[in-house]
Amino acid sequence: MQQVFDTLVGQARRLGLVKDRLRLKDATHIIANIAVPSTIRLVAETRDQLLEALRPFAEPRVAEEEQRAEAIRVGTEEAQDEERLVQRVTQLRAVLAWADDVPTSEMFRAATAAHQEKLRRALGLAHKVLADRDAPKAGDKVLSVHDPDARCGKHGDYYDGYLVDVTTDADSAIITAVNVLPANGDEGGDAAHLIKHEEAAHGNDVAAVSIDGAGFRGPVLRELTDPAGLNLEVFTPPTERIPLTVFGPEEFQLSEDGKTLTCPAGQTTTQHERNGHDTGVKFRFAKKQCGGCALRAQCLSQPEAKSRTVIKNDYEAEYKAAQAKAHTPEYAQVRQEHPAIERKLSELVNRHDLRHARYRGLAKVLWQALLTGLVVNLKRLVRLLSDRRSQALNGPADSVGTVRAELALGG
Repeated sequence: MQQVFDTLVGQARRLGLVKDRLRLKDATHIIANIAVPSTIRLVAETRDQLLEALRPFAEPRVAEEEQRAEAIRVGTEEAQDEERLVQRVTQLRAVLAWADDVPTSEMFRAATAAHQEKLRRALGLAHKVLADRDAPKAGDKVLSVHDPDARCGKHGDYYDGYLVDVTTDADSAIITAVNVLPANGDEGGDAAHLIKHEEAAHGNDVAAVSIDGAGFRGPVLRELTDPAGLNLEVFTPPTERIPLTVFGPEEFQLSEDGKTLTCPAGQTTTQHERNGHDTGVKFRFAKKQCGGCALRAQCLSQPEAKSRTVIKNDYEAEYKAAQAKAHTPEYAQVRQEHPAIERKLSELVNRHDLRHARYRGLAKVLWQALLTGLVVNLKRLVRLLSDRRSQALNGPADSVGTVRAELALGG
């Protein structure tokens, strides 16, 4: 399906419809085709799926575990939910304790590839469900054994499913690349994947890309603008920053080796560590350095503060470049073009029901997204060629032959 999609885009390129001037990039949500179970039911279904995958390798032991599962179900009918969950988690851990050794057995090596893969997947899912249980605040929880790739995300409101991410050609409104991510996927970071895929498929060189606020992140900006990589001109709305009433990080000078920071008063510090998000270096000045400093009122936002901490962001240059571009006429023009991608997404989800997943699993939902994008592109291609043909038929006689040749190329 990916090859068919790319082939149609290639036809549009050969017809001169798709240009490399600008790509518009955005994403929208897809609701998973599942009923999200309770945690108790999720653990029980995970256990049952694992036992089913183990059956070809340990039939007697699987039968024993199934009897134990039934005893747990009957014995905890009147128990509190917490106790019911603990019993099922305990059994799942006990099953995994011996099931993890099965792939190293001779029986496993002699089994069919389908049975081997089924067990590997069931083991991976069981470990993931237990890891989610151990980290209740984790943001990457499995929602269903029937669609283990679906995740909870927020796109306006919270939902369970996927993100469909697309780029379109700003000149023709033809979709040039499609990808599907879990609902909690990195929408901004996926921009590079979409552009790389298009350029690899067609051998072209995209000049610029317009992204919403998801693109205003240091790693994303660096990857997209890297002169040795994609080398794109990026148009993205910068996040508004609260004006500082004290010295900002840019007024602290960093040494060439990145290990020493000098403040506006001339004090230096070498006490540093990576910040919590691993996006910069956090420097700390000593209390005695800040205590009697003549510039203390201009440096510390709170009078009771004992010393100053400064974070030098790794992506400061990229952020400054994006902020400066936001004040240019070129940026204003591109942002006027950007809503076209929102209309294209609306067509995908409202006219072709891409809002709802018809299948389960990341690969199958991607198949649905590619097929939907293919249909939308085919409609657009016919419209563009029909308009071109109408203009030629009403124009000079030599234009008619040109359009007929183009239509033949497109077919």
